[in-house]
This record gives sequence, C-alpha cells and structure tokens, in this order.
Amino acid sequence: MKFLLLAGVFLLLMWVVVNFSWGQTRQVTLTAEVVVHNRSDVDIKGYTHRLSVPLSDHMQQRLLSVRYDYPEALKRKSHRLGNGEYVEMVWDIPAGKTSTRRVEFDLEITRYDFHKDTPVHDSPPPDEYLQPRKYIESDAEPIRKLATHIRSTFDTDEDRLRAAFLTPQQLLEYDVQSTKGALYAVNEGEGDCTEYAALFVALARAMGYPARITSEFLMTSKTEFSQPNHHAAEVYIDGRWIPVDPNLALDSRFGYGFGIGGKDKIVLNRDFTWVWSNLWPRELRGKRDQVDVNIRWRVK
Repeated sequence: MKFLLLAGVFLLLMWVVVNFSWGQTRQVTLTAEVVVHNRSDVDIKGYTHRLSVPLSDHMQQRLLSVRYDYPEALKRKSHRLGNGEYVEMVWDIPAGKTSTRRVEFDLEITRYDFHKDTPVHDSPPPDEYLQPRKYIESDAEPIRKLATHIRSTFDTDEDRLRAAFLTPQQLLEYDVQSTKGALYAVNEGEGDCTEYAALFVALARAMGYPARITSEFLMTSKTEFSQPNHHAAEVYIDGRWIPVDPNLALDSRFGYGFGIGGKDKIVLNRDFTWVWSNLWPRELRGKRDQVDVNIRWRVK
C-alpha cells in the first residue's frame, strides 16, 4: 500500500514538472548593431539602412518591443507575402567618421506543440507558397517522383507531411556547405540545415501543401552572429502554419521536430527574404568602395 502511494505521488510530481515546464517562457533581447565606416571625403546625407525584424506571428515567439534610442525616427514596414517585417533608419554620416546604430528586439519564446496548443487559424496563404523557386525546385522530376510516392502511400495530410519531414533525415548525409537547395540535396544525398528544410518545403509544395523556409538564430553556446545560422520550415495544414525542423529533429536534445519546438531559436524571417539592405545617396557615386557596413547580432 505504501509503495502504491509513493508511486502515485511520484507520478503526480512528474505530471506537474512536465506540464509546468512545458509552458515556461524565455525572455531574450536580440540586438542588431550596424557600424558604418565612411572613409571618403564626402558627407553622407540620408544613408538608409533596413533590418529584418524577428517574426511576431510565429508559434514559438512573441515580439514584445522594438527599442531604438537615437534622434531620427525608426520606420517599421512589411516584407512582401507576409514574410515578416523590417525597420528602416535614415541618418547622416560625416566624411572620415564611423557611425553606429543599435536596434533592440525584446522577445518572449515559448515551447510549443501544435497538438496541445490552442489552434490559432491563419489567413489562407498566397499561391506563391505552392510554386517552385530557387533552392525549392518542387517541379524537378526527382522531387515530383518522391512527392507522388508519398502522396500515394499515405492517406491523411498530416501523415503525408510527416513522411516528407522524415525524408531528408533518411536521404541526406549532414554536411555543412553553402546553400545548394532541394534538388542538389536529392541528387547528391547531402546538405546541411538549409537543404533539409528546402527538401521538405519542395516536397510539401509538390504535393499541394503551402510551405516556406524560415531563417533563424540557433542559440546554443553561440550568442553572437553575423547572420542567421539556421534554417527550418513551416507548412500550412488545417488552417494554420505549423513549424517543422527536419534537421534539429535528428538530435532529440534540441526538442524540435514536426510541429513541436523548444526555446533555443529566434525566427527572423521567411523564404530567403533579405536580412538587411541599404540605400546610398547620389553624392557617394564613385566612392562607394570607401564605405564599409558591418552588421552584428547579439542575444542576451
């Protein structure tokens, strides 16, 4: 009797730990630092710099605030196709000077499980998320053959997409490299997180399911970045976008997979949208090589 009582208490404690820890959130600040070195003899009037903003509509994260402590106004605008937002800052940089601007993004990151969480229905996605594009060659014959096999083998949407999620893990040997895309991954049998995500997205699109790439900061031991260091994906099923990470799913310690995730990533934007861009005033023509722009991202 005492053993059964102790066993019952232990199971209750385990239930409390699992359920309460699942809902725990992590608050982080992502700082983007823009450093412009003007080595020319021209005063740069109205230099325009644009930075992508961490997503505010992803299942794992909530954007709490955007902080910018400089005299000029910070404009917030939208990327096309709902691929996220960006901020735009415009300022002057004197000749021979170095100028710095920092933007701080405060975020709340939460564990998620699309089977457990309350569904939040999204607007129907544009048709472009069904179309082939660079690195997502959903119309290529090897990818269409794989997609046709998956579609004919499984009956439900989720089962088909789970099979597409497992396919990169079964076909590819992990190898860090420059971006090559889905077709390269199938033909060569290798790739890194980008190819894992691109192949999943290509297979989903080939089967008629809207899907897209996500660009992310993976926060393990690394807290400083020159650009996002990870790619995953999202797929539209049952009226909502579900995060999918076929690469990190290879290691259960990360806690990521099909529709589930932990608190170790910041999702910046989607579908290979630019991370940053700038516009130069006319007076700098012929002297652009005398100006350098460096971007650093830091998480704390």
